[in-house]
Amino acid sequence: MHELPLVKSIFKSVKQKAEENNAARVVMVQLEIGVLREFVPEIIQKYWDYITPSTILENSIIDVVEIPASAQCSQCKNVYLLDLQNLFSSVCNQCGCETGTLVTGREMKIKGIQIE
Repeated sequence: MHELPLVKSIFKSVKQKAEENNAARVVMVQLEIGVLREFVPEIIQKYWDYITPSTILENSIIDVVEIPASAQCSQCKNVYLLDLQNLFSSVCNQCGCETGTLVTGREMKIKGIQIE
């Protein structure tokens, strides 16, 4: 259910940009969302289809690019993918260090808008 506020915010931003560019309609919206946000692309599209009728965004498609979770090792500085099943026990695949800083996985941004 946490997808609805996100979709409403995206709708507002995309509609504003499309109107600023005198678009007749929006064809596609590309989003980058980190896997740690736990958003479900199908639910995002469902809510999108619910709020866009009778607007220039009607029938537009949401393309969600999921960004994997990665961390940078605090010792060797290697960037490695996090194991989502064992997130809190992920270790660096280079040196085995158990501490790191999150690099990717929490993103949430509009990457692009295709208009006509």
